[in-house]
Amino acid sequence: MQAVILAGGTGSRLWPLSRQHYPKQFLTLDGSQASLLQQCLQRAAQLCHRPALLIGQDEHRFLLAQQLQESGLEGQIILEPEGRNTAASLTLAALACTENGAADELLLVLPADQRIRPIEALAKAVDSATSAAHEGAFCVFGLPPCRPETGYGYILAQTDGRVERFVEKPDVDTAAELISAGALWNSGLLLCRADRWLNAVQQCQPALHDACRRAWQQKQRDLDFIRVQPDAFRQSPSISIDYAVLEHESHRHCTRLDADWQDLGSWEALAKLHDHQSDERGCLKLGDTLLEGCADTLVFGDKRLIAGVGLDRLLVVDTPDALLLANRDHMDRLAPLLQRLNDQQRRELRLHPRVYRPWGWHEVLSEGLGFKVKILHIKPGESLSLQRHEHRTEHWIVLSGTARITRSDQCFDLGANASTFIARGERHRLQNATDQELLILEVQSGERLDEEDIERFEDRYGRT
Repeated sequence: MQAVILAGGTGSRLWPLSRQHYPKQFLTLDGSQASLLQQCLQRAAQLCHRPALLIGQDEHRFLLAQQLQESGLEGQIILEPEGRNTAASLTLAALACTENGAADELLLVLPADQRIRPIEALAKAVDSATSAAHEGAFCVFGLPPCRPETGYGYILAQTDGRVERFVEKPDVDTAAELISAGALWNSGLLLCRADRWLNAVQQCQPALHDACRRAWQQKQRDLDFIRVQPDAFRQSPSISIDYAVLEHESHRHCTRLDADWQDLGSWEALAKLHDHQSDERGCLKLGDTLLEGCADTLVFGDKRLIAGVGLDRLLVVDTPDALLLANRDHMDRLAPLLQRLNDQQRRELRLHPRVYRPWGWHEVLSEGLGFKVKILHIKPGESLSLQRHEHRTEHWIVLSGTARITRSDQCFDLGANASTFIARGERHRLQNATDQELLILEVQSGERLDEEDIERFEDRYGRT
């Protein structure tokens, strides 16, 4: 059995905590030490004997590699040049198995943004569905619903497991009727044979099948990644597994999954996860928060104090560079708000103040006309590229650790409290050659301070 982890989502409904370049699957949202992706990797390792296949977007490649490395597990990362929804992702995974001589391999599809406990319950459900999957069925997994939820899909199945129909995100009255009729929530998990999926997608979605096959045939290996051919892949329609194949297939089987399952796709879903922390008036406070006379209000804080008086059914999400205030009864209007942010090309939609790189991360502390102050964290043994800037100078102050500096034809080490200066146009590199963390305070000054003013000469991560 081959685990296929779908890790390409953007998590837009959890903005501003989730950003396009650092979406929810890379976040720790449930109080554990592991991100949602790392928890999914752990589930995959316990259920399948092969290293997992991770399908993600090119812009997240170093996050995928970092979190895979931190998990201590093995896996293969397949990169898509841009998101084309889940049907294309699964098709790439099936093509990978077929190329490796395992066309009849069972694929266990696991979304990376879910929380499922205990693992024993999932293992029992997967084991129960295995024989049907080997016989060619598309095996889905349904959860007993505890409320009429309008944000989930529903599965209506017969007592022998045969699926009658799927219903996607019904209104509250229809959801209640479905529950009365014995419908289950659709978990989004799938078990099927690789060749069975490819045959079905070729029949139901020939354009998607052909685009993915061309993209896979022209793939390239880059470091630890497999990159599919971009132009061919972009010809694939953007469509989900359910709409692409499952709604058109007749051989479908549903297995009941009795587990604590959370699809953490919205602020309300995240609030339900932390419901045990709510007070007697229905207020949930995460972070440094003081509320007076408030009811049914959700507050997700970060570093600063949040104080509220007389708030009712409000959502407050505070991050260093963006504050979201929303009426909980109007969360359907978040999508057009995000579209306006996208139209304005606001960086707050794409990036956190803390930006992760393969060598570590950097965070903007302050910026203004002609200057920017950042803190850089360089992991042990890692190095920035050999580079130069045409429009700015840089001052580096070592806060902790030891920095190895390349500046023109010089190479020297600096310890804590020492500093150096990089002139405009001067080739330079910052490296951590030790086994300790390195923190640098960087002060940039000049007429242009964006990432475009970087000319790279050597880079171990293949960036240009």
